[in-house]
Amino acid sequence: MANLEIDFCGVRIKNPLVAASAEPTLNAKNMKKCIDTGAGGVIAKTMTDSAAMRELTTRAKWRFLNQKHEVCRGKVPRSFSLYSRSGLAIEPPEDFIKEIKETLKYAEQHDAVVIGSIGSVELDGWVTLGKQMEDAGVPLLELNFGCPHPKLMPGVRTGMNVGQDFDYACEITQAVAQAVKVPIMIKVTPQVSDLVEFSGSLRDAGAAAVTLTNRFIGFVPDIETGKPLIYGQAGVGGPWTKPLTLRWINEVRQAYNGEIFIAGTNGAYDWRDIVMFIMSGAHIVEMCSAVMCYGYNWLKKQVKGLEDFMDEKGYKTIDEMLGIASDSAIAYSDMPAEKAKVIAEKCVNCKMCLKACFADAMQEGEKHTWVNHDNCIGCGGCYSVCPAEGAVEIEVVP
Repeated sequence: MANLEIDFCGVRIKNPLVAASAEPTLNAKNMKKCIDTGAGGVIAKTMTDSAAMRELTTRAKWRFLNQKHEVCRGKVPRSFSLYSRSGLAIEPPEDFIKEIKETLKYAEQHDAVVIGSIGSVELDGWVTLGKQMEDAGVPLLELNFGCPHPKLMPGVRTGMNVGQDFDYACEITQAVAQAVKVPIMIKVTPQVSDLVEFSGSLRDAGAAAVTLTNRFIGFVPDIETGKPLIYGQAGVGGPWTKPLTLRWINEVRQAYNGEIFIAGTNGAYDWRDIVMFIMSGAHIVEMCSAVMCYGYNWLKKQVKGLEDFMDEKGYKTIDEMLGIASDSAIAYSDMPAEKAKVIAEKCVNCKMCLKACFADAMQEGEKHTWVNHDNCIGCGGCYSVCPAEGAVEIEVVP
């Protein structure tokens, strides 16, 4: 049986699936439900000294949207979007710490890890919150430089606003890293130009890990009413974002060759996605949107799915999968020459490949299509649209 354990920043976690900081980890009651599923850990809802950010959570709103970006109303597709407005932990720090301590006791009994999350409005506040979390007993601490999403709230400078100011973000990181002994991880916003350089700067400032990435900012009108959904701009994420998130995980792994730990989040829907995140370079995977849609038991199914996959493929440990796709990626200019090949006996002559070929390589025959190899560039469009399994193959040119 595969061993799902992972060493993350020197902390042993029994499996790489972690419930992300969100409504499912809003308080001790919710976090215990996550722990009961067998998830490796939970990241608590972000504790804050901002009354405005606490109050905003009491008016949180979210919608699950389909491919048309309309409210799903019952049938949620796999590629849904989570469109939401929310804030941070509702309780003030002195009360939320009690929730953390209660969860830590429960987690110890169930071999789970509790990761603290903080967000302040000033430098000293970040340090104070960090010390409070450390004193409570958390083994890891996540600094939330991605959420909340509002660009302007009078008197509040936190979340995404911090994550877009690299100098200030590094100043906070250094101050907290020097004030606490537990490893810190930085949750960053994708609303920037270069997360690779930023990740390196955060590492140099004292971060042991980066969480890639928080959600984007979106805007969705309701064409029936002419008004925006949930009143205006909101955070938008969900399974559709996976390739965008994996891009940054891949680039950060390649840039720093494993010198910085990576937590992947935003886009992980099921165990298949967990595998993709790990193969791209993420040591642990934070899951949120699918849990908010399908409930806590979704986590349990994904832990089992990951274990079954590893057993089927012969992976003994998570480390055997870690970054293997990222490490084998090559540049555009290094791609091999390829050609398409039609397997005549499997072709159903649907002619879909003719529509998808823009090199004039796919040719119509009496009983099946065929390939003019002089024109074929091996793009794979024909392979992608062919409905008959095995009828089109893509081969490397010797």
